[in-house]
Parts: sequence; C-alpha cells; structure tokens
Amino acid sequence: MDKRNVMIINGSGEYRRLFTEYLGFNLVDDMSIANLVVFTGGEDVSPSFYGADVHPRTYSNPYRDVEEARWFEIARELDIPMVGICRGGQFLNVMSGGSMYQHVSKHALHGCHDAIDCETGQHIAVSSTHHQMMKPGPDAHVVAVATLGGFREWYEGQVFKRDESNTDYEVLYYDTTKCLCFQPHPEFTGAQFEHMKEYFQQCLLKYLGV
Repeated sequence: MDKRNVMIINGSGEYRRLFTEYLGFNLVDDMSIANLVVFTGGEDVSPSFYGADVHPRTYSNPYRDVEEARWFEIARELDIPMVGICRGGQFLNVMSGGSMYQHVSKHALHGCHDAIDCETGQHIAVSSTHHQMMKPGPDAHVVAVATLGGFREWYEGQVFKRDESNTDYEVLYYDTTKCLCFQPHPEFTGAQFEHMKEYFQQCLLKYLGV
C-alpha cells in the first residue's frame, strides 16, 4: 500500500490542495487503502454528541454529524489515523471523549494569533476564526494552546457554565483513537500562514506517523 494515501471527508479544493500539492499525499476515495483520513471545516458539532444542551449561538448540521460519525467508526475499525481541521478537529475531539466550549469571546476577533507548542515552547502564527473551542477529554494530550483569554460559555449536560480563562486549546492528540485535532486552518494560503503549514506537517509526522 502506498504510504501517502489520504481520504478527505467533505472537504473543498483548499483541503485537497493542502494534502496533494503541499504535503505530497495521493487523494483516494476508498478508505480501505487510505493511510490517513481527514475531517474538515464547517458547522458546529451537535451538542447531543457530547450530551449537552444547545447554546443559543450554536449552529449544527445533524445530517453531517451522523454521516461523519459513520466514517469515524469505519476508520477506527480499520485502525487508520485521523486528523481534523477546524470543525473537523472539534468533531474528532468530541468523538474521542471531549466536549466543546460552545461560545468564546476572543477567537473570531483576530485574523491571526500565536499558538504555543506545549513541549517545545515554539510560537506559531495560526488562523483565528472560531466562536467555539475544544474542551479536552480525559484521554487528551494537549499539544498546543493559545493565550488570548476572554470568556467561555458551555453546558455540562443541562447546566449552563461561564468562566474566563487565558488558556485556549488549539491542538489535541488522542492516542486511544489515533486522532489529531488541529483547530487552526493549515489550508489557508499566504505568507503569514507558512509556519502554520510547517507545524501542521510536523504534527502529522510526530503524532500520526504520516
């Protein structure tokens, strides 16, 4: 099997260009020959997937959630590593036992900010377009964080929660599911995002071996 086969779920041309032109993968539509499965951006993940009430600012696509949950289970059965970008990272976080801060204050206000690798201390300029942030599950390895601060709102079941924090989770890895959850957008083009692409490539190799 070619060690650089990727299957992209519900992705636009930007994702295909990232993986084929920049990262050198072969695009396939048969998961049985894929070495990596990619989940991409879009609507918020349905809070029902993590047992929470719906925040007024949450907008989901239940059909897509159900469809992608099926792909996730197939990839798990085939023992294929998965990476999620933007909404895809949030989805894999939820499917791996995490949940979501359903509304945050800082991340949609900046086009770009620094994420900090927790192991090396490296600062990476990443995109910032999100009104939700990942809330790590018990098995999560926190790879990178940001320090934009601001408020976070979420539900724990039916109980509404709100706090302020200077820690935002940008990249998580779950060894239990072989899932890399990458909330920024490495598919974005432009000189300001080149280091983000390089960091994304480093994470793929370090955590997923691809």
